[in-house]
Amino acid sequence: MEVDVTEKFKYLVKYGLVSVLALAALVAGGLWYYQNQQVTIRIYDARVNSTMVGVKALAGGKLGELAVSDGEHVEAGQLIARVEVSVTEEQIRQLEQTVELAKQNLAQVRQGQTVTVPIPGGSFSASAAAQADVARAQERMNRMQELFEMGAVSANARDAAAADYQAAVAAASSYSAPSVSYQTMTQPSAPEVIQSAELSVRQAEAALENAKKDAMATEIMAPVAGTVYLADVQEGSEIRPGQVIVNIGDGDNIWLEARVTKEQLAKLHLGQFVSYDLEGHELQGTLIEIDEKSEDHGETAVGATEGSAPQQEEDDGKTRVKISLPSNASFDYKPGMKATVRV
Repeated sequence: MEVDVTEKFKYLVKYGLVSVLALAALVAGGLWYYQNQQVTIRIYDARVNSTMVGVKALAGGKLGELAVSDGEHVEAGQLIARVEVSVTEEQIRQLEQTVELAKQNLAQVRQGQTVTVPIPGGSFSASAAAQADVARAQERMNRMQELFEMGAVSANARDAAAADYQAAVAAASSYSAPSVSYQTMTQPSAPEVIQSAELSVRQAEAALENAKKDAMATEIMAPVAGTVYLADVQEGSEIRPGQVIVNIGDGDNIWLEARVTKEQLAKLHLGQFVSYDLEGHELQGTLIEIDEKSEDHGETAVGATEGSAPQQEEDDGKTRVKISLPSNASFDYKPGMKATVRV
């Protein structure tokens, strides 16, 4: 018995083609949906940033030599500048003499003050009595002379009074002037006087020590390795102690910093894998930090604050994010290098 399969074949061709077309349309739609969901975020506002270390002058003077240039990479311990300090050897000798004098004064103050006082001798009272006898005898002699002239007394009485006066004078002359002896004693100094002398010694010693340090501070070395950013100083200019000569972007604490919009931020999360083009070098890293403060409070960029690379950023409402830099790159990172980030 023969079976006619023509109708069945026509059926399969008719409805099978429709199924294939439907499947193809489904696959195409799925691909379109997948492609539109996997959107790549591109961030163009990105650059290398790092912690900034200010290199300061230890002593005041004149900047004799600036051994680095702006943007130069330096290693830790490398010469940055030389300073012609204003402290001379003569000034140090004078300060040493001041310290010695202050120490001598302190020693004398601690010993106390030596004073000499007079002590009268014991013959003072006897001499005074003899002088009183002379005065009385003279008064009696004068009185007897007046009476004799009046005829009231005889010449013998007058002469006797004169003899008594001469005897009193002779007796008074036998006494010497009152003797005076002297005694030396030490009076302790007041506590506030001792404290003042001790303070003078400490101040003189501190001034001498600072002067010696300043005299040795002729060379300024880089404390860390990194990129140099010159401050507003030039060779030959006067500088003061503690003044920043250069800033160095610390090469051991460096990252890629990007500024993203609110729309971009909504699609980012910590630990997210990213790739970027850093001045012709294709690199990869991860999102390690999101600075929410810059979004909430509109603060200036990290680069504008102390401790990071000096950058001028406008307050445009963007959020700063930090991206790691590979440690095995074939070139040196320098703060300020620009990048394009793809997430």
